[in-house]
Amino acid sequence: MRRILFLLASHLLVLGVGFGLGVYFLPILTAPDDPPAQQVQAAMEQARYHATFHRDQKGSDALHWADGALSVSATQVAFTGKIAPGPDYKVYLTREFVDTKAGFERIKADAVRIGEVKTFNRFLVEVPPGVDVEEFTTVVVWCERFAQFISAGQYRTPG
Repeated sequence: MRRILFLLASHLLVLGVGFGLGVYFLPILTAPDDPPAQQVQAAMEQARYHATFHRDQKGSDALHWADGALSVSATQVAFTGKIAPGPDYKVYLTREFVDTKAGFERIKADAVRIGEVKTFNRFLVEVPPGVDVEEFTTVVVWCERFAQFISAGQYRTPG
């Protein structure tokens, strides 16, 4: 009986570890190529607003973070740096800077989702027609699948 319990426990442990590693590595293995560095750099140079994602934000942790330069224009949001790999990352514009999961969940209904992130070194997201970046102040990267805050960068002050 002890042997059966031991085997069951060990197999469940291995299954759990395998699942966790799969969740972590699958986005890396299936990620498309980063957009060309020159294209992202050109978008950043033409952008009106600039901000940064900081790895040490209050709501970020060892598995959920971004660190690098962010630019916002009327038509594109560009990023270069590093983002912790993960599934189902979405890019939102918000009217208020937030740096935690609870903060974002509080204002998510008023946020506008403008795209998704599938690469982890650079991204270039098109601002949808009808969305005015002047109405917002902050870019938030959020993991939709696990409701996890990744990072935020305030590109302009309110008012």
